[in-house]
Amino acid sequence: PCNGFSTQKTYPTSSGPVSVVAADVNGDRKLDIIVANWNSNNIGILLNNGNGTFAAQITYLTGSNPQFVAVADVNGDSKLDIIIANRDSNNVGVLLNAGTGTFSAQVIYPTGNNPVSVLAADVNGDSKLDIIVANYISENVGVLLNNGNDAFAAQMIYSTGSNPYSVAATDVNGDNKLDIIVANYGSNSIGVLLNTGTGKFAAQVTYSTDSNPYSVATVDANGDSKLDIIVANRGSSNVGVLLNNGNGTFAAAMTYPTGSDPRSVAVTDVNGDSKLDIIVANYGSNSNGVLFNNGTGTFDPQVTYSTDSNPISVAASDVNGDSKPDIIVANSGSNNVGVFLAVCNWHAN
Repeated sequence: PCNGFSTQKTYPTSSGPVSVVAADVNGDRKLDIIVANWNSNNIGILLNNGNGTFAAQITYLTGSNPQFVAVADVNGDSKLDIIIANRDSNNVGVLLNAGTGTFSAQVIYPTGNNPVSVLAADVNGDSKLDIIVANYISENVGVLLNNGNDAFAAQMIYSTGSNPYSVAATDVNGDNKLDIIVANYGSNSIGVLLNTGTGKFAAQVTYSTDSNPYSVATVDANGDSKLDIIVANRGSSNVGVLLNNGNGTFAAAMTYPTGSDPRSVAVTDVNGDSKLDIIVANYGSNSNGVLFNNGTGTFDPQVTYSTDSNPISVAASDVNGDSKPDIIVANSGSNNVGVFLAVCNWHAN
């Protein structure tokens, strides 16, 4: 039987890689790796050689302690730009893509205290990508609307629970407006802020989680065309699945054990059965866990793959062009990223 993924191949980063994403930054249709290096105050870009291997990282300076990286075309030039949450500078940095995978120096925009998670999404329907950031100490999310001239407006803030640590944006109630989902680490809850139109949001509605929700993602887990919530509960060593009731409200969480101290969750169809599976980075167990979807919104026990030290961020993308999603993980204790190539023809096994 196939074991799913190859043994990881590692690539050096700077000190303290804490957030990783895969995206084609140089326009060659191959997915590159972008990593935020916490201790080094930089980001690293590892260009894809075309066969699932990567070149040595090229670094760009950030603010102090970059905690989270996102990639999106924020200025409409069809090139992917980089957005960084600079935790201890209390700002987000935007590095515009100058073409061929090189980037201009970051332009910074103030946030609340300790921004720890960031994403880009069009929240006001003007076809420009705005920035959403979770401000850990300020206990709010900030929304920075895109002005359309390579710049962003000052953040508008919306209260969350205690210590928001992870943010996502998706349409949870079917009104074609992107809503905000936030993991409230200190309150043991998920907050859902519904979009009221033109980029403004209602007060959060909260749903209980287990202990210390650390990372959140959205996915249609049960095939009903409604987006559900997946959350990694760091203090409980499990993931929670909150199914969408269909009107933007959510059922109580169902939990599934993970390894120790899960810090990051990603969602993809690992085995080609058209059901979206869960991948989790188990920081305390030095492993990735894969939880296969049974098709009804329930998941099998995790299958684990060994990583290097302290995996803290995980992404799933096809990096070698074989139409199977591979796993990329930031090993924060080893100062590298690990790449696990998918090796199965699942339907033949």
